[in-house]
Amino acid sequence: NYCPVNRKFRYNTIKDQRKVNELDKRWPQLKYDENFGRNKQYLWENEFLKHGSCSIQRYKQPAYFDLAMNLKDKFDLLSTLRNHGITPGSTYDLDDIEKAIKTV
Repeated sequence: NYCPVNRKFRYNTIKDQRKVNELDKRWPQLKYDENFGRNKQYLWENEFLKHGSCSIQRYKQPAYFDLAMNLKDKFDLLSTLRNHGITPGSTYDLDDIEKAIKTV
């Protein structure tokens, strides 16, 4: 979380429309209108600067997003949580959520 980022490692707007489509399908920017979100990419920028920058020496920005999408595809987090009785709209202890995730 919030690793220091060298100024040369800034977020680069993703221009490849195939990649933008893939990201938008798996990591939609629900706070914004679809076209605005895809063009401005505020959510993806924030997530990369907050989390992806921690591994910038090993994974550059394109690799960070590829890894995030691969993990999303590999693990069905919502089903895992549901199987452990954790459903949207309720409050749960962080320990219970962590235990459910650790099962996969």
